[in-house]
Order: sequence, then structure tokens, then C-alpha cells
Amino acid sequence: MNSQDGPRSRTKIIEIRDQGGESQGGCVPGGTIVRYLNWAACAAMVGLSSASLLAGWPFSSNGPKRGSEEWYAMHAEDPVGDRQVYQYGKFWPPRPRPTGEKQLYMHRYHAAKYWPHPYVCSDREAVRSVWQAQTSNGWEMATTLYEYHFDPETNGLNQAGEKQVRWILQSAPTEHRRIYVQSMNDPAMNQTRVATVQSTIAGLAGTDAMPPVLTRVTHPAGRSAEEVNWIYEQELELRTPPAITYQSVQSGGGGGGGN
Repeated sequence: MNSQDGPRSRTKIIEIRDQGGESQGGCVPGGTIVRYLNWAACAAMVGLSSASLLAGWPFSSNGPKRGSEEWYAMHAEDPVGDRQVYQYGKFWPPRPRPTGEKQLYMHRYHAAKYWPHPYVCSDREAVRSVWQAQTSNGWEMATTLYEYHFDPETNGLNQAGEKQVRWILQSAPTEHRRIYVQSMNDPAMNQTRVATVQSTIAGLAGTDAMPPVLTRVTHPAGRSAEEVNWIYEQELELRTPPAITYQSVQSGGGGGGGN
């Protein structure tokens, strides 16, 4: 580089020499092609191009446009609430919070308007599961034929048992239309009672509409109608006529006179 050029703060001379030519004052033989490059401009261009690949819109066209439906849908699952940051050796706030970008303004408005959704959904599902379990247990009790529904000698259905089977076939919902038979300690008795129930169902609705008939280990939740009727009759027979008991009080009167 010639001395008259002087120092250049923002421009550097690059000498590219081809070997095989005359030396023009350089240390390497060959012709010299001098190019002036503005290194500050080059650095700015490189920095902008590299940053544009990471910055996203509006610095780059990568990804959906800000404010578009796709852009809002991309942020639809962002969690609600303040974000936790680490500054000055502490977490702000100290309790666990979401991290990342803040929720969009319209999404914050949506969360405030329909609060406590979606956090209440799991609680409601837990309550519904308890209701479903209670409903299933109730239908199991309602569709169970207990010991007092059978004749103790023949193990056939008595009149109350036949009415119960008819009610199950007519009124029980399809998803709960199954018949349970109270399990006894005698397996042969259980098989006989199950066969009796199946025969009764076939006579009422036919074999095509045969619901499952299963044994169930349980105990009667109440009393038979005959026992309840007997208790009621005994109450009527032993009832005493209504009467009010009282004891008369005799009052004696007397007086004294003075002179």
C-alpha cells in the first residue's frame, strides 16, 4: 500500500496478486488488483441477515404474520398469568409460574372473561365421575334380585320377583339393563336361581332380548314386602285406643272466723 493513501479508518485495501506478472512494488511478484471494501457496511449487512433469521416478523417473513388468524392460533395455548423471570439472583415471583412469552392481550381478556375456565374443567370431571359411580351402584341395587324374591323351597321366583324382572325389562335404561342375583353359599342354588330368571325373561321378552344374568355378592338393602306388611299389621293390632290419663285433684275448703 502506498504511503500517500494514508490510514483509512473504515476502508481496507485488499491486494490480490496473480503470480507470473511484473512486481508493482509489492513483495509478491504478479499483477495487483486492488479492491476497496467498506468493512463497516459488510459487517452491518452480515449482522442484519443473521439477526433476521432469528428475530421473526417483522424482521423476517418466516412464520405467520403478526395479527393474523394463524398467529393468534399459534399462541392460543400460552398459559395464563405472569411469567417467572430470574433477576438479581432471585426468581420473580418466587412461586412456580409459567415461563416464556407473555400472553396476548386478547387472550388475557378471554381468560378473565371466562375465568375459571379451563382450570375448573378437571374439577367438574371429578364430580361427574363420582356421580357416574353412584348412579351405577344405584342401578345395580335396583336390578338385583335378592333372597326374598325367590321361594326358599323351590328357588323359583315368587310374585314379587316376577314383578321386579318385568320392571327391569320395561323401565331400566339399556346401559343398565342387566339382572343380578344375590349370591348364596350354595353354588347349586345360585345356578338354579339364575336358570329360573333366564326362563322367566324368555317367557316375557323372548330369547333375543335376553339381558345378562349375573350373580352378585351382596345383602338386601331393605326388607321384604311381607315382613314390612307383618310389622304394620302388628302395629295396628297392638295399638291401644287413644286416651288422656289424668288424676282428679280434690280440693278441700275451710275458713275460720274471728271474734
